[in-house]
Amino acid sequence: MKKRLIKAGVLSVVFLSALVISSLIINRGTDDATVDLGDPTLPRIYFTVEGYTVNTLSGYVEEMDITAMRDTITPLDVNQSLTMGIQTGEIPVKQVKYEVYSLDGEDVYKTGEAEDIQENEMTLDLSGALDENVQEAVLRIILVTEEGESYYYTRIERQDELSVKECIQFAQDFHNKTFDEANAGELSSYLEPDETSDNTTYQTVNIHSDITHILWGDLAPRISGETEWSIKESNTVYTSVLAKYQVTCIGDTGAAETYNIKEFFRVRLSEEEMYLLDYNRSMNQVFDGTQNVLDENGILLGIASGDIPYETNSNGTILAFVQERDLWIYNREKDELSQVFSFANKEGYDVRSRNDQHAVRIISMEENGSTVFAVYGYMNRGMHEGEVGVAVYYYNSGKNAVEEKAFIPSTKSFAIAEDEFGKMVYYNNEQELLFVLAGGTLYQINLEDDKQTILAEELEEGQYTVSEDGHLLAYQTSGSLNSAAEIKVQNLSTGDEYTIEAPEGDAIRPLGFVANDFIYGKLHPEDSGKSVSGEEIAPMYELEIRDVENKAVKNYSAEGTFISDILVEENLVTINRVVKSGEVYHASSPDYITNNEERKDRKVTLETVITDLKETQIRFTFNEELKSESPKILRANQILKERPITISLSDKSKSEKFYVYGVGELAAIYDKAGYAIQKAEQVSGVVISSNQTYIWEKGNRDLVYYTEAGAFEKGEGETSLEACERYMGEYAPEAKKIDLTGCTLNQVLYVINKGCPVIALTDSSHAILLTGYTTTDVTYVDPDTGEENTVSVNDMEAMANGSGNTFIGYVH
Repeated sequence: MKKRLIKAGVLSVVFLSALVISSLIINRGTDDATVDLGDPTLPRIYFTVEGYTVNTLSGYVEEMDITAMRDTITPLDVNQSLTMGIQTGEIPVKQVKYEVYSLDGEDVYKTGEAEDIQENEMTLDLSGALDENVQEAVLRIILVTEEGESYYYTRIERQDELSVKECIQFAQDFHNKTFDEANAGELSSYLEPDETSDNTTYQTVNIHSDITHILWGDLAPRISGETEWSIKESNTVYTSVLAKYQVTCIGDTGAAETYNIKEFFRVRLSEEEMYLLDYNRSMNQVFDGTQNVLDENGILLGIASGDIPYETNSNGTILAFVQERDLWIYNREKDELSQVFSFANKEGYDVRSRNDQHAVRIISMEENGSTVFAVYGYMNRGMHEGEVGVAVYYYNSGKNAVEEKAFIPSTKSFAIAEDEFGKMVYYNNEQELLFVLAGGTLYQINLEDDKQTILAEELEEGQYTVSEDGHLLAYQTSGSLNSAAEIKVQNLSTGDEYTIEAPEGDAIRPLGFVANDFIYGKLHPEDSGKSVSGEEIAPMYELEIRDVENKAVKNYSAEGTFISDILVEENLVTINRVVKSGEVYHASSPDYITNNEERKDRKVTLETVITDLKETQIRFTFNEELKSESPKILRANQILKERPITISLSDKSKSEKFYVYGVGELAAIYDKAGYAIQKAEQVSGVVISSNQTYIWEKGNRDLVYYTEAGAFEKGEGETSLEACERYMGEYAPEAKKIDLTGCTLNQVLYVINKGCPVIALTDSSHAILLTGYTTTDVTYVDPDTGEENTVSVNDMEAMANGSGNTFIGYVH
């Protein structure tokens, strides 16, 4: 607490000293005291690996959850030490401490302190922290300053058989050569151009793009500032690195434009030859309202992603949008363009302010343009600098001022906190009610008197669902996941609600929202049974979709099939189905529902425009011509009041999660390993469990591998599945069982390569144990005969298809 009070005091001084706003920006007055966010104050650290500066880390002011901090990995040198540097800024570092933890955070391998603190280079002696049985761990570094402590996290690993130096060198060389078209021939040899890449845009290019787009076409970018390199994954097979930097280009109007770039490489060294396994580069324009971004048709965002979040008032005269984590509001009637929120410090170009581990979400907009929005993730600067959480803000358009209403801290990394904690945060400004769903508890918090009301608690995964924008919520009001007979659906923006009751003797389950329509499933409790893998399952016999007026608009059922669950991605609903054979359910082919409903506010639309220089660009198009192409540019004031309400809630997820990391960042989170592996296949990534156990990795397995499992036979009264599970309980008693249903044979071979056989179902009544493989064959034990057999990969795939690719894996 003392540390936090000191920091609050220092930041208050920073706020008061930052009252002068850039002369470029026009501010409207407000009766409240207003300030700028101020410059970042926390030091950053970085490491030197094989002569390369990598893994620049931002600091946290609170101790974070070890299992949620796996953004980078830093190899130790041959002496098991690390070379570290500090970017101190204006706060001198008095002490440097470190702690080494197991990946699950349960064990402390080593603690220590740096003896000689040097900003540019100091050595951390980590000898003995990783013994021969530990390849990877988590390093926490603590910097002690006069203002308190700040914490920094990276994974570390031993150098055994790694080729980090060669891979980084290759990535940096490739990166540098993209800026010179004379290197077209050399770079082309590493690419795999095909029709899967969109060669009409520079926003995203990849290994399948043509060489023209890899070389930036005619954009002629120039790097502005330093390029920061991070090692994301490193093993004996490949190394993944990510470069982040800014470039400037001369645009169509002749003005210099700024872009944020992320460039990802997955590289392998094999027999002295380098292979580019994966490449992806994103390019997003930083919106600058002072440039010529308006014309009679609308607002040009330039080279940007096509899924820009935006909201309008009912008549389309006011538009709010988020581009590169900056929130802007355009008022057509007043001819004003306001930058409402940004962590990026454009005056000082302080790279610390450009940390991209946060997102801005528009929650709601009033008719006059006043807007509620939330900022999720790492707080780059300001009152909460160095914290992770959800900050809820209200923008008063009349005062052109932003006021923070509440802050909900978290100890998780940005993406994990957003899923587990910030999944549902909604603020109704008219009623001053904040709704938060965290740790299975739904809270209603009255910010006027700070009164908390629990609307529902002990909600398990599957008992609730939230719309993408957070204003619609549905949850079971009583009973368990498979027995609840009532669902409450709430519209948090209007306060309206309705309940859905199950038919007599049935149960109902909330499944999701597509657009504003609610999807739920109906089930007969007596249909409960087991899957082929032996897991309990309660499938649904019918789906129903209801609109905002609680009218049924669509029902889905298919004779002879049941519904296990659904996945909602944008407007596509994937229906995962099962069929019953005897007393057992096994997977069937999925079905799909598409919602083609367009946004109802057609007064402003997000469209693409094409120019010769920049190719595909994004533009907001208005249905009426804009009055002016040179609006007044405003920056919203930050209202300085007493510290806003801080709400400490549990963000502990009660269920096992599977995290997919790909292209240098957290790509998705699932509650089923099979779904996560399918996603990781798409993004050439890895799957990690909640305690940082590796579940699956793209490409990181031996071509030939055999476990030490021997032949065994089922006992009297045992089924073949029970025999396999009994054997695995003896073979790997501490391993955790995971359902790999839906995975391909090639994917489950990775699990075998980690030292544990995999159970495969050939039909609903027969299980075998896969114990090894080559490039052409798979070896297995059949408990029915007690014999070990070897068949071709094709034959094994056909055998597994008999159960709908039902596999059961075991991981340490």
